[in-house]
Amino acid sequence: MHSTLPDFDVLAAMARKNPAGLEALRHRLCEELITSAPSEQQRRLRGLQFHIDAQRQLAKTPMQACVKISEMMHESFADLRIALHDLSDNQPPAALRARARRINNTKTCRIVHFRGNK
Repeated sequence: MHSTLPDFDVLAAMARKNPAGLEALRHRLCEELITSAPSEQQRRLRGLQFHIDAQRQLAKTPMQACVKISEMMHESFADLRIALHDLSDNQPPAALRARARRINNTKTCRIVHFRGNK
């Protein structure tokens, strides 16, 4: 049996008034999803959920956790793209892997220098 996700307003109210309840709901829904998957995929899903939970715990802010989990997702999509191109033979696999490494390793940012008051 699959639970339905409450609407946004209910979730927002839970986040403000009952964060422990929201966390329990998140845990329950994740567990339901994992147990509903085929048994041969459950171990991998539990490992992925463990990794996500670890990123959430290590993050100093919810936004930092969101960014780290988003980066995980983008890396996974990049790996999938490489695998799909390997199958389609559009480009040599080595060239695709090198390009993906360049894309994944390129971080852009703007550095703002602060001057102290003297």
